[in-house]
Amino acid sequence: MDLLRLLNVEKRPVTCSAMPPSVLLAEIAEIVMARQKTKLAGAETTAPDFFPLEFLDTRERGLSRIIAWLLDPHGSHAQGSRFLSAFTRWLDLDDAWRTDVDAAKVMIEAPTSASGRSGYVDILVRVGNRTLAIENKPKAIDQEGQVRRYLSDLATRRLDEYCVLYLSGTGEGPSARSIKTSALDVAVADGSLKIRGYDALTAWLESCLELCRAPSVGFMLDAILKHIRKEFGGVSDVKEAIALASDICGSQNKLEAALALFEAEATVHEQLMALLTEKVGAAVRSKRGWRVLRDDLGRTKYSSLVIGLSPHASIGFGIQFDKNDHGGLFYGVRSLDNRSLPRNVKPVLKELMGAKAGTAGWPVWKYFGPNDRFFPMARDVDRDFWLATQSGKLASLLIAYAEEVERVLGERKLLTTVRTRKLTKD
Repeated sequence: MDLLRLLNVEKRPVTCSAMPPSVLLAEIAEIVMARQKTKLAGAETTAPDFFPLEFLDTRERGLSRIIAWLLDPHGSHAQGSRFLSAFTRWLDLDDAWRTDVDAAKVMIEAPTSASGRSGYVDILVRVGNRTLAIENKPKAIDQEGQVRRYLSDLATRRLDEYCVLYLSGTGEGPSARSIKTSALDVAVADGSLKIRGYDALTAWLESCLELCRAPSVGFMLDAILKHIRKEFGGVSDVKEAIALASDICGSQNKLEAALALFEAEATVHEQLMALLTEKVGAAVRSKRGWRVLRDDLGRTKYSSLVIGLSPHASIGFGIQFDKNDHGGLFYGVRSLDNRSLPRNVKPVLKELMGAKAGTAGWPVWKYFGPNDRFFPMARDVDRDFWLATQSGKLASLLIAYAEEVERVLGERKLLTTVRTRKLTKD
């Protein structure tokens, strides 16, 4: 989330010269420290760093269930159609959508059929003879012709009106793989397709908090807001962010210094990635036979940092970004030549990591998570990630993971097999 977007502050021109960024950093550090002291003083009664949704399923299906529950007038939240009405207003749907809202039906993974292909839309809301389909894309990539099929399916149902909401983690619309650009432009123009991001979803949730009359449901709404702000906006402490934005926007010289710092963000990230690689490399050199097999971890998609347990191994253990801009961080077993793992190795490592997913390049992998055994961190980078990178904590976690893999493979008498399988040449 852009810090300066948190406030709508009128510009206040001043005549003083720009503040050096180093001075602003010192002032920001004071604000952050003051905020930390305030949080710690009341931590026993407020638990400011507690995020309830960390213990729930917040993958695509889990988030769909939460959104559908809030939209359902008959949901256990007992708030009737308040949340759904607010949602239709948030989407800028006309008043006709709120005529029969109390009798609305909400379904999860509702079947669709168009162009000879069947599928399932994440959430379907039927309001009288109007239908709203929600394609929930917090992390996943588009399927072939997905949005096009949903629009085609709804167009055949003889509805008074219909709309497809494409809700993405980044706020970006569907790719050309999902719907051709020309068709997308037409659908957006006529209102049958709306595109929103999870960051924008907070406006609806905040309105739900104001409408909610049940404290327990309000607690849940607050938890959802915290999760979205942290996972999709990069803000774990809104009050701190507002305090910083207010201070920065209060004078032009501070703003100019802040903008200089913002411009340095990419370079800071690059230096921290280089520091991580350096720390891991230093630790690896102290391990007999270990080598860094790949060290291009950065802001590009599929960049990684992989450790081998022998100098020329084709099997490594490391971390990788699944998306651009440090998104989708996971760890696991890397097959550098895409060959299958030796017999019995895969089930042992799946059991060790508690992993289910696998590809040719990463036969066993798992996203970072707040409660993960090896990497208890958010899968999309946040403040904690960068602090852990600078302090050496992340490097230590990676080394500890590789050490545990080595120990378990040794106990199962599979270590020699992994170490001796060399990288094949093209």
